[in-house]
Amino acid sequence: MGMKLTNPYEFKNEFVSIRFQNGLPPEVGINGVRAEDVIDVLISKLELYQQGTLACKENEEALASLLVARDALVRRRQRRQLQGVYNTLAPHADRTEDLHEEFSATGA
Repeated sequence: MGMKLTNPYEFKNEFVSIRFQNGLPPEVGINGVRAEDVIDVLISKLELYQQGTLACKENEEALASLLVARDALVRRRQRRQLQGVYNTLAPHADRTEDLHEEFSATGA
């Protein structure tokens, strides 16, 4: 049912061509889209459906899932920025708050 991405930086078929960012923007500039950009296109399309005669529960569910996916990627980018590894190939820690000594899980 799904389409496989054989080139990590480009997807093409009969109807669509998507070029993903290839390299770090500070080093190569912006030369493609991020996953969030593609998700935003799908969100816009489903929102249009929901404003017309194609509105339905399934579109609503798909839209909600895409919003969750986009928000997760935005949080990932924010966490990478906070940890100083944004626009690098370095991994980020799963929990930003663990980086701060004064953090307490109990709030104390």
